[in-house]
Amino acid sequence: MVGVSAFKLLSGRRDRVSRRFRKRSGGFTLLEVLIALAVGLIAIGAAYSVYDSQVKAHRSRKLALELQQNLRAALMFVEQEIRIAGFDPEGSGHFGIVDVRRYELEGTGTDPAGQPALFYTVDHDENGELDGRNHHRNKEHCSFRIRHDPAIGRRYLSWDNGAGRHPLSETIHQIGFAYGVDSDEDGRLDTWNGGPHLIWAVDSDNDNRLDTHLDANGDGVIDPSDDINGDGRIDPADGGAIDPPVSVDRIKAIRVWLLARSSMPVPGRYDANRLVVGDRIPTPVDGHFMHKVIEAVIIARNL
Repeated sequence: MVGVSAFKLLSGRRDRVSRRFRKRSGGFTLLEVLIALAVGLIAIGAAYSVYDSQVKAHRSRKLALELQQNLRAALMFVEQEIRIAGFDPEGSGHFGIVDVRRYELEGTGTDPAGQPALFYTVDHDENGELDGRNHHRNKEHCSFRIRHDPAIGRRYLSWDNGAGRHPLSETIHQIGFAYGVDSDEDGRLDTWNGGPHLIWAVDSDNDNRLDTHLDANGDGVIDPSDDINGDGRIDPADGGAIDPPVSVDRIKAIRVWLLARSSMPVPGRYDANRLVVGDRIPTPVDGHFMHKVIEAVIIARNL
């Protein structure tokens, strides 16, 4: 009897194990499928989030590098050309900075609300005489300015060497100039009110005379705090009026700012920083683009 009971007990256990195995081998329950699906979606979402953040970071680094390279290349060219402004081997006095007014982006006329330009002359043929403009085609008349091409809807930094207009960079959207002067011709750059800081002058009313010192608060730095009244520009109303204004033929040094904008917007980015570009403190209206500013002081050895 003991043997029969043990046999029944073992048989019962085998039947229960068999039933559980058959139940398991029939597939997953709906709850198990839903749990597995949720876990999988979470894992895929996490992986995509990491991938997306890496793509955005790579794009931002690429755009930042592109801006930096374009700015440095453009600034190097501007510095090189401005250093020969006023080249006058015969000592004739007929060459130098001739125009610092603001001009239209698309046309050829002056515009107080436009972008500043720098027009200068050089004695290329070394004869001591400034050649005529010849319908704006003469290599002794040169200029830097920002232009806008309506055909492509883009701005660019343009250099005209008298033989034609040369686009230098489409990423450069704004340019600024300020000028160190020697108004008393004592061979030294003038300082503001006799203090330690140099005068950096601009033409605020577009009459081709320098009438405003940009370091309005006198701290030795040109920054947004010099826009005392907060109107987005540094002008005589901010306290840096130069009276009487200084003629452009007293310019001995040039300070230049270049503002570049990325070729495409950066998703998730909004840039509302106030940036100094000469006498303007613009707040970008296209804040989803990346913006960078570079500046330099150039001593024009021929002025």
